Amino acid sequence: MCATRRGFLGAVLGPVFTGGAVLDQALFRAARARAQSRAALPELFDLERVADGVWSALARPQTLLNSNAVIFENAEDLLIVDAHSKPSAVAALVRQLRDHVTRKPVRYVVASHFHWDHAHGLPAYRRFAPRADLVSSEATRRLLGEQTAPRLKASLETIGKAIEDSKKKAADARDAAEREAHRRMARESEEYLREMKDYAPELPNVTFDRDLVIHDKAHDLHLAFRGRGHTSGDVVVYCPSKKAVATGDLLHGFFPFMGDGYPLEWSRTLLAVAEFGFETIAGGHGGVFRSRDRLYQMANYIEEITEAVVIGRRAGKPLATIQAETTPEKLRTLADGGYGEETAAAILKYRMIAPPRPAPATVIADSVRLNIEQIYTRLEQSA
Repeated sequence: MCATRRGFLGAVLGPVFTGGAVLDQALFRAARARAQSRAALPELFDLERVADGVWSALARPQTLLNSNAVIFENAEDLLIVDAHSKPSAVAALVRQLRDHVTRKPVRYVVASHFHWDHAHGLPAYRRFAPRADLVSSEATRRLLGEQTAPRLKASLETIGKAIEDSKKKAADARDAAEREAHRRMARESEEYLREMKDYAPELPNVTFDRDLVIHDKAHDLHLAFRGRGHTSGDVVVYCPSKKAVATGDLLHGFFPFMGDGYPLEWSRTLLAVAEFGFETIAGGHGGVFRSRDRLYQMANYIEEITEAVVIGRRAGKPLATIQAETTPEKLRTLADGGYGEETAAAILKYRMIAPPRPAPATVIADSVRLNIEQIYTRLEQSA
């Protein structure tokens, strides 16, 4: 899958797969029937303790990307941040939590933003926790309503073509490992297509503009919107007593996806989030960060690469020229604390990538080129 740059980037950051999702009752009943065998609900996450009563569910590699989730354990119930790319992933997480963490019920589900890999599972919580509140910013609720249908339709059409491509690559594979990887990708894509084919959006029933504080006996939880960045509605969840923050895709372990982003504002939004007194960051992808360094690394990278695109556009340079001139070697922020290498390592660890796997330098170079393209496009759209 990754023998070409186009193939690798499509696997890692595929921008067409964005939007919200809904669970059809009949499909859910069928999924539950299949789940009588524990093998029908594989463990899709690695549960990592972030702080006392705070867990990150780190998504294992899947063909169709899952987001992480962050779980805050209240005195009597749970608040969960994000709902993955499919309802069955929610079912798998709920089972893992009950088996390994707690049997407390889910009371709140927070959508950090509207993208498919964070929101498709929202309706499943209506089954597992019918009294739970689905919470988001006003902007995210609006985007879930507006973008779900067209983006989901486009993504399912793309997946159908990808299945045939994976089957062809499996047939042409050079060795058993490559063959099995492509077969797995075809199989998981077919399962996803069946699960996601009938949808109507499930929208949050609680929204807010800037701040919402949940006062629980165990701790206070601050839900906050601090400005546009990855999308126009990114929400973080901060627990002062545990000094931990869940940040969705505003701040995470991969390179930023800017297809729906606001590159001129994103760094400023991250600095506003930095005003919270957290020590641990649990983002939407990749691992957990045990310091605040990642916030400044990502903010500085976004600012530097955006400045390069802005200067190039002002000089009348086309996209290809800016990409050719703005190489990883010229971006000093990639070397800051090993930001570029650590990010490439996270992508290679947490993404499903078929052999031959790219070198870290290729991951970095391709991601930089894609970020430049996304920034260039977003600046043109706002001009």
